[in-house]
Amino acid sequence: MDNEHRNRFESFPEIRVTKENLGRLDTMLVDHAPIRSWRAVEFLVRELMRAKIIDPHEIPGQVVTMGSRVEYREDDNRIPRVATLAYPGDFRLYEDAMSVLTPVGAVLLGLSEGQSMSYPGPDGQPKKLTLTKVLYQPEAAQRVRSSCAGTVRIPPSH
Repeated sequence: MDNEHRNRFESFPEIRVTKENLGRLDTMLVDHAPIRSWRAVEFLVRELMRAKIIDPHEIPGQVVTMGSRVEYREDDNRIPRVATLAYPGDFRLYEDAMSVLTPVGAVLLGLSEGQSMSYPGPDGQPKKLTLTKVLYQPEAAQRVRSSCAGTVRIPPSH
């Protein structure tokens, strides 16, 4: 998006991406180099360049990571949608998969609950998406499993 088009969109909120997600996304983007002209792929690359990169154990549970199941609204539509953010090859893993290589998928990555973001729609006009809730985040689920495993006590054998 050139400066003229960028100025037509609202300011972009801070987004956070885990190191692991960034590494796999970088590999995926190299593999998809021939399609880099896709608007969503270009948008995703720009988003990754401006993202704050953090360790998975530090990412808040309200931030969208790869594999997160989320609820969001587009524009002023009051009806929320639910989707699981997925890599292109992982569609069979989720009933409600949304590829990170779609415009909405690229926008969702790294957003926090309550954040809104504008992006170019299919006709080039700005559209707005609001993340209403992160229903599941793999990193938060892993932290819960790890903390539960750490509190399990095995009684001494007699």
